[in-house]
Amino acid sequence: MQDASRKGGGPRALRPHIAPLRLREQAGRGKTEAKLVERIVDGNDDALAEAFELHAEVVFRTAYGILRSRPDAEDVVQDIFSTLPERLTRFKGRSSLSTWLHRVSVRCALERLRRDRSWKRLRAKAARRVPPPIFPRPIDRIDLERALHALPEKYRVVIWLKIVEGWSHAEIAEACGISENASYQRLHRARRLLHGLMGGRND
Repeated sequence: MQDASRKGGGPRALRPHIAPLRLREQAGRGKTEAKLVERIVDGNDDALAEAFELHAEVVFRTAYGILRSRPDAEDVVQDIFSTLPERLTRFKGRSSLSTWLHRVSVRCALERLRRDRSWKRLRAKAARRVPPPIFPRPIDRIDLERALHALPEKYRVVIWLKIVEGWSHAEIAEACGISENASYQRLHRARRLLHGLMGGRND
């Protein structure tokens, strides 16, 4: 009797069915998300609450990474979700809602920085609170957090967007209103400053 795998009955024969299944699952999620967006735009409070429950934490973490201030990051969350029905009228559905909200939160945080350039005030706020655990290694986290607080704003924003958020230099340049070359230079300078603030540690 012939081997079942040779006749098309083995594990390999199942593989062509996996991709269509995943596509159907993605399509299903896309339809669900589209309905959620539509309900929010129509003013459905339950839909807005559902979106808040799903995405508020990510929005907060993203804003906090740039602002280094819990109250300011919370203000960004409140601003985004209080105006979400209006904002979503510009949502084209080319990306997932979470990806779109991530970029909106970055832009809102950067706008807030532009409105308030008082770095001394931000540092004073940061010194009075314990930051949330962004870095996973307990020994290094405190030193890294303090070093990030001490970086000048223009370097801190670039290194956060590049290293933590994974943005390209083109995306950073567009968001910050600088050239790609300036983004490269700021990242290089930020790394050197951070290395010095960490006492020359490489771990």
